Amino acid sequence: MTKKLCSACLMLLMVFSFASCQSGNGEGTASTAQTTQAVQTKAASTETEPEPETTRSTKKTAVVYFSATGNTGKAAQLLAEETGGDLFEIQPKDPYTEADLDYNQDDCRANREQQDTAARPEIGNDLSAVESYDVLYLGYPIWWGTHPRIIETFLDSYDLSGAQVYTFCISGGSTIEKSVGELQSMYAKLHIVEGKRLNGASGEDIRT
Repeated sequence: MTKKLCSACLMLLMVFSFASCQSGNGEGTASTAQTTQAVQTKAASTETEPEPETTRSTKKTAVVYFSATGNTGKAAQLLAEETGGDLFEIQPKDPYTEADLDYNQDDCRANREQQDTAARPEIGNDLSAVESYDVLYLGYPIWWGTHPRIIETFLDSYDLSGAQVYTFCISGGSTIEKSVGELQSMYAKLHIVEGKRLNGASGEDIRT
């Protein structure tokens, strides 16, 4: 009887020990699965996290132009379409007439202004909004080999120190280099980086 009782106790002890091992192994498996799932979830979150936009894509662009006869305005419109920039026109308070632009007359208004380095034709519209832009395309016709004096009025009137200023022009034959050099010298604190002549330019010309 005693022998049978001991055998029964031994078997019962083995059952409890086996159940305990099974329970411990189950908890270990569940813990490992949870850890693996957490790592996979974190990795997936990292992979799908959107990248921040580049600095270039967030820059605000403006196309600012002066056009006495409309030719520079057409180039400015095309440039705005290609760059996605906002368009601003420099409008003289006293608009130029055909007589003002009669280059055959030494005493015409345009000639007098170009010969007077202190001349600053007044601008008739408010362009203060351009001060908030990062990139600025500044366009004008070439008069007597350089920019019209009203461009200097514009640069004197607004703070563009935080912008990159690219120039473009329309001309009957002159290049823009002289104008760019003069502007860089006169406005050394501005970042006037380069210039381009856009006579008859296409969208492809502007992109290149």
